[in-house]
Amino acid sequence: MSENIKGPGMLWVTSRISKSSADILDETTFLKWYDDDHIAEIVATDGIRNAFRYVHVDKESALGSAVAPKPFLAFYPMDDLAFTQGAAFKQIRVKSDILPGSGIIYDLADIDVSYLGLVGKSDAKAKKEPAQYLLVSAIEPVNTTSEAKINAFFEKQTEAASRAAGYIRTVRVKLLYARTNAQSRALKGLPTTDEAAPEPPTWQAVHEFSIEPSSELKKTVEDDQSEVLQRAKQNELNVYALARVQGEGKFFE
Repeated sequence: MSENIKGPGMLWVTSRISKSSADILDETTFLKWYDDDHIAEIVATDGIRNAFRYVHVDKESALGSAVAPKPFLAFYPMDDLAFTQGAAFKQIRVKSDILPGSGIIYDLADIDVSYLGLVGKSDAKAKKEPAQYLLVSAIEPVNTTSEAKINAFFEKQTEAASRAAGYIRTVRVKLLYARTNAQSRALKGLPTTDEAAPEPPTWQAVHEFSIEPSSELKKTVEDDQSEVLQRAKQNELNVYALARVQGEGKFFE
């Protein structure tokens, strides 16, 4: 695994409060831990200087829902993902006095982490601040799909997004590795289970917007009749609104 996790990329983390913790952990406390403790510690390291936290626009509950299973998004762009394989990263705390019960976040929340390598980015249209909204398109093509076809699919999608109001630019990434609570507990030396590693979509486009993407644009993306999308094993489209920025506030700029 570690030999592939290097170069520019980001950690992409989606989460929700576990249903089993709903009686002891509220959303306010969860986000206080995230912002004031966890992310603050992360951006103080040498390898991660930028952190962004967003919330799904269709969030119905901090426990997740059918439309937004894990409504909280945090991501951390970095120059070299190899930092995540070193001792400094592994020493980032997952236990906090802010949290109830054991104080261990993996006992209280369901957290999926994807290690995403940077594929490319389009030119920003006069970007002066972090994007207020993200339209995130993620797919897992069938195994026989060539990289050229995947690139063509996302280029067509980016062209459509670029014509929409509020468009800023697009960042493209690919999956290098993924872990959920079980693998994260093992990483931190905590008791774990035999839960299988997650299999999220393998290619992703993050379209940045200054205003919420229109329903027309979302429909255009969803209704794409390209072979890549129609035959894909997985296909996800989500919109997130900016909640907080920490560190230098740079997203591959």
